[in-house]
Amino acid sequence: MKIKFAKIKGTFTGVLNYLASLGLALVFALYLSGRVGWFIMAAFISAPILSLLLTLPFISGIYAECELSANALSKGDTGEFTVTLGNARFLPTPPVIVEMFDSPCARAEVKKFTISLLPFSEDSFTAVYRARIAGEVSIGVKSLTVTDFFGIFSFDIKSADTSALVGKLAVIPDIVEVAHTDAHLRRAAELSAQADDSEDTSESSSVAFGGFPGYDSREYVPGDPLKRINWKQSAKRGKLLVRLDDEAMCSAVAVVLDSVFCADETVGSAFLKNNYFMGCPDDELAPLAAQYAVEGALGYVKAFLDRKYSVTFMYMGENGWEIYNVADESELTLIRTALSRYKFSSERGRVRFPAEVLAEQKGSVSIFCTPYADRELFMQAGEYMGDSAGKGALSSVLFAAALAPTAEDREDNDI
Repeated sequence: MKIKFAKIKGTFTGVLNYLASLGLALVFALYLSGRVGWFIMAAFISAPILSLLLTLPFISGIYAECELSANALSKGDTGEFTVTLGNARFLPTPPVIVEMFDSPCARAEVKKFTISLLPFSEDSFTAVYRARIAGEVSIGVKSLTVTDFFGIFSFDIKSADTSALVGKLAVIPDIVEVAHTDAHLRRAAELSAQADDSEDTSESSSVAFGGFPGYDSREYVPGDPLKRINWKQSAKRGKLLVRLDDEAMCSAVAVVLDSVFCADETVGSAFLKNNYFMGCPDDELAPLAAQYAVEGALGYVKAFLDRKYSVTFMYMGENGWEIYNVADESELTLIRTALSRYKFSSERGRVRFPAEVLAEQKGSVSIFCTPYADRELFMQAGEYMGDSAGKGALSSVLFAAALAPTAEDREDNDI
């Protein structure tokens, strides 16, 4: 059996209290009653040993159960994790310390609980978690220990399996609103329009960027193909208008979510140029970057759906690239729920840019969403990746929380 000291703060407090008790016994022995005082002092000297002996039976005499109120939460909502402890011995327990998991994705309002149990009894407590950042996270009991009455020694409780006292909580990402002036959205629309122009299609073969269903025309937005301008209506109203046709074949665009994010290798200074991370604590940087990519991908899917584009969404699943042809917002909601448990891999060398899959899809334009656009991504994407049209048959627009730092950045920040 391995005996270990309690944590420094608890040990210091316990030892201090113990020494104070010895001091009082010594004063009593020297100045009040020698025989009784020395007896009390002897009792206090042997007390830690007695306390240790009374603690040992509870290493295997305490059992625990748990219950999670919800498996998924929206950001800002709270969930409850209830832990029930039981005492199987005929003596009251010394303090039982329960430490809870705490994560930037779901913060525990109280991280540590101390509880004592009467003989053959049970008691419960509830830890409240607040969902903050999208993603799947472990919540529940991180450690379960029993300390002696003086708080000097502590033991892991062997009779309680802490792995069974952990639950998985999925924090559902939001579908962010993407403005019609967003640079990535406009660039993808321009590339899509250029792809349409390169084919032998009729004038109404696509609904251009920024369309609003139910109207015959809308105001011209830079990037719209000139062939879709309604010159007659434009002359009457004194401004350029673009034709809309709900029955026309839609332009096609793909939204791709990266499969790799090596958070441990991410350079924090690479995120400083994005106001999204301003004032962000260090432990929240990686989860926020992952959320930024996921919610950005959902936002772009919705933005293109609203503009009557044919949208394909892709992300790496267990069996390769998962492909969804998104037709309406109900399908987008299903994708949103699935992405609440999405995890980026930290495995280097995985396929990140699905060039072959994109080539088989209708259209040749994609928005690639990633938490961190490192050099490996650019090497895999090759000539297809960039902020402008690629050199090959495919074109992609990069939406990233941060780019890999340049040589100048590394020199300026000593990295």
